Amino acid sequence: MTGGRGLAPVALFALTMLPCGSAVAADTGVPDAATIRANVRSSAGPLPAAYRETDVTTTSNGQTTIERDFRLAKDVRYVFDTGPFHTEHGENGGTAWHMNDNGQVVVEEPDPGRATPEVTRTTVAAIDTPVHGYTIATLNAQGHGTKDYVDAATWRLVQRDTITANGTIVRTFDDFRADHGRTFAHHQHVENGYARTTSDLRVDEFLPGAVAPADVAMPPPRRALVEFPAGVSSVELPTQFGRSHVAVRVMIGGRGLDFILDTGASGIFIDTKVARELGLPGYGRRSAVTAGRYDTARTIVPEMRVGSLVMRNVAVQEVPQGWNAGSGVKEVGLLGFDFLAELGVTIDYEHERVTVVPSAAYVPPNAPHTFPIDVRVGAGVPLVTVAVNGAIGERWTIDTGGAGTFLIFDYFARRHPEAMRDQLGGGAGRQANLYGIGGPIDARAYQIASLRLANIDFQGFLGYRVNATGGYSGNGDGLIGSDFLRLFTIGFDYADGRAYFVPNALGRGAMGLH
Repeated sequence: MTGGRGLAPVALFALTMLPCGSAVAADTGVPDAATIRANVRSSAGPLPAAYRETDVTTTSNGQTTIERDFRLAKDVRYVFDTGPFHTEHGENGGTAWHMNDNGQVVVEEPDPGRATPEVTRTTVAAIDTPVHGYTIATLNAQGHGTKDYVDAATWRLVQRDTITANGTIVRTFDDFRADHGRTFAHHQHVENGYARTTSDLRVDEFLPGAVAPADVAMPPPRRALVEFPAGVSSVELPTQFGRSHVAVRVMIGGRGLDFILDTGASGIFIDTKVARELGLPGYGRRSAVTAGRYDTARTIVPEMRVGSLVMRNVAVQEVPQGWNAGSGVKEVGLLGFDFLAELGVTIDYEHERVTVVPSAAYVPPNAPHTFPIDVRVGAGVPLVTVAVNGAIGERWTIDTGGAGTFLIFDYFARRHPEAMRDQLGGGAGRQANLYGIGGPIDARAYQIASLRLANIDFQGFLGYRVNATGGYSGNGDGLIGSDFLRLFTIGFDYADGRAYFVPNALGRGAMGLH
């Protein structure tokens, strides 16, 4: 999975309260968090109702990013150009959106809001380093979250630490000076302990006014990535179904390669060694963590052919892959969101077929016992609401690239310890060799009494709780894997935010349907 939308503009950087926390002043006489934040805002001066800003960021991995920011009232748009890559994100009329490396524009839907939120606690303390002033810490029970450092003499935010399970990101702010009625930091230095890079952002221009509604509008897609042959509206993909994965043959430079059809991947990924063999240049190499830590970079594939479909100048992410899946299949890539987003996709596990149509031509199935399920794809994966032993999580991923039945992540387990029951000890002593990007997955087996997805109730299934807090450490609840999914013919309609589960013969038997 990929992450991040770029750095926040310095002019907009302000102290913000994270939700679900209680603010506590640790020392008598120390101002509370709200007072400190108000003083920080006041010291900077009023934020213009409309402005544009240009920032330049240089990173230790050789990247230079030009960032252009636009604000008009509550609408914002941030535009990033890093070498050959162009991305954007923003909010318009209360709707958040982003444009990915391949020019696709995605609306970021909010969670439904029924799940138990993460509990955080905000504390305030006096400090003498790095400045004489105060720190506001908003942290969860694991000590992850943010710490803001404020200079008491100037009421300026001089440092922000973002503490994660896989490294701390330290941002320091300096070169404070007046600029068109505001006083703010014109330089930001970042020590990124997660990506293991350093960077420096400098404000090149801050200009109030001169922003039109078109400057902050959600843009149209830059192109259609997936091209169908003329006159063809339905294509069966060249696939090979294995025990855990669906492998798709992809042609790159005349070479046939096996990619996993992976709804759990937020883009298109290729094995790092294969990328080098193909002569693809790597841009912006950095460290990342999924199941484990690994190096990654972006690259561009001139042409990818999937059966009769064609994609050109495709932005992909390099990751360590190259797994042997048996039957002569070596999986060296992932076909994820960027490939799937423009299609209607039908995966028929029973007859081992995958067919795709342009999204506008997709027709939902109307077979008996069809289960339509709302999905949110703003994060690049289909997120759904799932109840495990009655405990609700709203960030479960339907993951065709996930082995096994399901994985429960730490984000869910630490919020719902009451749901983590091994039914009749059915998981005790069970082991499985599970792997994800970055290495093996440290997991404990659980037999769950009930896992409910929409109107589908799976009972007595064996799944796994990821033990290592560093693996899958984001705010996802878990994955629904291929051992569940193969009970169905599944239709994915990303454009309309729906998935359709139709039980096949195996599924009807497991569910007692006739």
